[in-house]
Amino acid sequence: MNRWHSLLTCLAVTLSLLIAPQSARAADDDVVGTRAPSDKRSTMVHNKFFYKRGRFEITPQFGYVGSSPLNNEVMAGLALTYHVTDKFGVELNGNYAFLGGQANTKQLAIAVLRLLDSSLRLESVDPGAFVTLSAVISPMYGKLNPFGLAVINLDFFFVAGVGYGNENIEMLNYTVNEFNQEGAALAVDPQINHMFLLHFGFGAKVFVSRWFSLRLDARLYLTWDRVLSYDDDESAATNRNLDAVSANRLACHSGSGLNAACKTVFPTTLVLGVGGSFWVPGDKVVRARMNRR
Repeated sequence: MNRWHSLLTCLAVTLSLLIAPQSARAADDDVVGTRAPSDKRSTMVHNKFFYKRGRFEITPQFGYVGSSPLNNEVMAGLALTYHVTDKFGVELNGNYAFLGGQANTKQLAIAVLRLLDSSLRLESVDPGAFVTLSAVISPMYGKLNPFGLAVINLDFFFVAGVGYGNENIEMLNYTVNEFNQEGAALAVDPQINHMFLLHFGFGAKVFVSRWFSLRLDARLYLTWDRVLSYDDDESAATNRNLDAVSANRLACHSGSGLNAACKTVFPTTLVLGVGGSFWVPGDKVVRARMNRR
């Protein structure tokens, strides 16, 4: 009798070991099988902290323009991302530069103005606004445990897309105020240059909670433009005969009516950004939806 009792006990334990993992996997999509190339046994990794599939990411953000030689510029904006899967999403992103004019002019611009003839103006390009539509690829999700103090959940992402941008064309002249301080002043009101953009970037998201994350990124905006050429004496002489106010890159655009000597350039703008992302719908809704599939 004891022998049959022991046999039934062993059979029950064996069945529980076979059935329990299968039911746990069906009920919990957090379990992921992984192994090293030399290890044939699969190691189960549990408890993925954050899911993005089917969620909107709403991100207020700030950025510093790190590529302008003549101006300091700070941007503020908003990004809306829909994550089709955990690794792919579509992002609509808009940023507006809220500095401008002569107040954000760097000392380099004032030094250049000091060397120019007083009748000449310095063309200063100041980013205005960017609106982009991009694909977002998130190939890596991971966890860090620095010094054993806390587990940091994060992923790395890449973006690429197209968009619209504009910039303010500012014509500056040299000034000295009553306190004998050097500065730059706008000779005329800024003019707007409209551009088609290509957009690339990369960054990381740190998941603070199941509905909020921090985002750090670097984004490069590329375009092409026609600008005044001073590469040879003939081109320089032609452009110096233009009206001082009109002697900027807009003179090279179609319909300007000015006989300017021009060349094609490929300017880039680098923006270093930081933002906080709010995720909707909530984590419970997403996990319940996954378990119903």
